[in-house]
Amino acid sequence: MKKIVIIGPESTGKSTLCEDLSAYFKTTYLPEYSRVYLENNGPEYTYQDVLEMVKGQLESEVRFELGNPENPFLLFDTNYLVYKVWIKEKYALEEASIEGLLKSDCYDHYLLCNVDVPWEYDAYREHPNKKDRVRLFKEYEHLLMKHQLSFSTIKGNRDERLESAKLILNNLRN
Repeated sequence: MKKIVIIGPESTGKSTLCEDLSAYFKTTYLPEYSRVYLENNGPEYTYQDVLEMVKGQLESEVRFELGNPENPFLLFDTNYLVYKVWIKEKYALEEASIEGLLKSDCYDHYLLCNVDVPWEYDAYREHPNKKDRVRLFKEYEHLLMKHQLSFSTIKGNRDERLESAKLILNNLRN
């Protein structure tokens, strides 16, 4: 099985792409843990809450992998890299536990969603400004390249993103 992570700044179509890919490949995906956490606890959070979200993300990934041994692809709507960028952005810190995860990254490929789709409001999003979204996109891109993680950038409208991602995943499967 191939472990595929869909990442990028907020409101870049990550969850939509996960839904579309899981429908196409007749598989399932792991939703973004931070959204579940914030929906259960409210939109206000602390640094300690973010650390709890990292822990919850990692635990849910283990359960997801164990529960889906037959799937050709395991699709993750974000992973620890999102928390790395989030902590750096919000608190100007680097978390040692996340740095350790970077050294042992075990995902097969990342799909980095571009900021070429309109930002949509919801209570859990914090960066409506296009400049911030572009800056955060570049931060993800830099991290992936710096740590030599396999990734592809996904852009375009919903159909174009799906077609691009399908091609990438089909090539990874072969």
